[in-house]
Amino acid sequence: MFDSLRARINVPKTLGFVGTAYLIRQYVANRLEDVKEQMEQERVAKDNLKRRFSQTQSDISYTILMLIPTLSEQVLREMDLDSITQELQAHSRARIANSSLSASVASSVELVNAPPQGRERSQDARSESDTSFSGSASTQSWVETGNAGESREMILGESVAPVHLSDSLMTTTSTDTDSSSNVSLQGSVVDTASGSESSRPTRAELWNELKMLTFTRTLTTVYTVTLLTLLTTVQLTLLARGRYIRSVIQLEKQQRRQHALTPDLTMLLGMGLGFGGGMDSLLGDDGTEEAADFAAGFGWPEHDEDGDEEEEVASAKYLTMTWWILHVGWKDVGERVRRGVEEVFNGVSLKMKLAPSDLHRLMLDVRRRVEHEVTFEGTERKVDFHTTLLPQTPETTQHVLTQGGYASQLPPRTSSERDPFTHLLEETREIISSPDFACVFDACLDRATEVLLTSVENAVFAPAMDGTVPGEEVRIRLAGLLPGLARWSHLALNGLPNELVDNILDVRQVAALSAIVFARFEEKFQ
Repeated sequence: MFDSLRARINVPKTLGFVGTAYLIRQYVANRLEDVKEQMEQERVAKDNLKRRFSQTQSDISYTILMLIPTLSEQVLREMDLDSITQELQAHSRARIANSSLSASVASSVELVNAPPQGRERSQDARSESDTSFSGSASTQSWVETGNAGESREMILGESVAPVHLSDSLMTTTSTDTDSSSNVSLQGSVVDTASGSESSRPTRAELWNELKMLTFTRTLTTVYTVTLLTLLTTVQLTLLARGRYIRSVIQLEKQQRRQHALTPDLTMLLGMGLGFGGGMDSLLGDDGTEEAADFAAGFGWPEHDEDGDEEEEVASAKYLTMTWWILHVGWKDVGERVRRGVEEVFNGVSLKMKLAPSDLHRLMLDVRRRVEHEVTFEGTERKVDFHTTLLPQTPETTQHVLTQGGYASQLPPRTSSERDPFTHLLEETREIISSPDFACVFDACLDRATEVLLTSVENAVFAPAMDGTVPGEEVRIRLAGLLPGLARWSHLALNGLPNELVDNILDVRQVAALSAIVFARFEEKFQ
């Protein structure tokens, strides 16, 4: 009987233990299922983030290629090398014409003063001379031997036609004209030709301008394409980040509503997406207020149709800011580069022979002058390109917006009035003022300079290596480098695919900067 009583007492205990074990097992199974679901959601979120980031990089490359033609038009028009070469061609043709004219007048004088038999022989000789001269006229090479210690190089794509004394002038010369009158005729013709050229720059001045402008255009291309690439990277990364965060907020709100009756699971899901708010915030709250506060921290309205429209307008206005560097900022860069080029290359003759290492040294010397300035205390300091990248005042900002077709309305000045466009602009200014951006800019300039020098070396120095001593650097006159530099800058602004842009985007610091900008919302949310 005692055993029976003990059995009755143990049965409930056993059932209690079994039930407890079952409940614990079910609880653990449910928790494991929740964790598994959380891990799956995290994996999907990471894959989504990677996909968005990769798509942003593709968008950046495509957008830059769409913007560069505008920059190319500006640079090639303002830094017109073709007009200088055409002037040099005109000088060359004028010299040939003057030489031909002098020879023709001299032969005329000799013909007038010669006996009849000699006159006939002189006419035959003159005809043969003219024919020989015409046959020797051909396309000019880039390099010509010049006067005053300078090389004269020209890009001439046409033959130089000889200029002869007209038949009408020849018929005015009579046999009874003395030698003094013919000498006077020769002098008057030459004086007239020289007088028409007196107002034009000399050949030496044109060659010096061609040298300066070639290097200026080349390095201006390096700087402006680099700056445009980095600005576009920051802009599109910020916009992509905004779209991603808004999608996460929407997903979070949907999940909160779906799991409103299971707060523990909802909390896990919320934490998995990075928006866990705790039990108190989950019970009786669908997360709308929290999501709205988070969105407001970035200057975005709540997600609705009006918000979508405002977002699109803000994004379009924000991208319009690129107009500044394409039409205004690049000119500031060009002027700064021009001063650096003049300081470095003023003492470098066109006839000076340079090796690749010499060209590299000269380029780096110009870069140092462009990227640094001397203070009043006599020390050098690093300069920034903020004014090149973005307008700095509300008035200039509105000017850019007006150019983009937006109505005249100054952006808000106070924090309470800031709209999405103003938030984007302020964060962009913050980024381009950061040490991270300066570091990336330096790395990209180094890569762009490397691309330039490698291209020039392959196009100009490599073909001249035949016959050189092994191990000895090839040296080419500075004048011989100008065509290669001119072609490179033209290709860098118009080439498809664009080697310069591809190399800049391939710098690992650029992807790192984009990742840092993309991930900054975590810091702001915390």
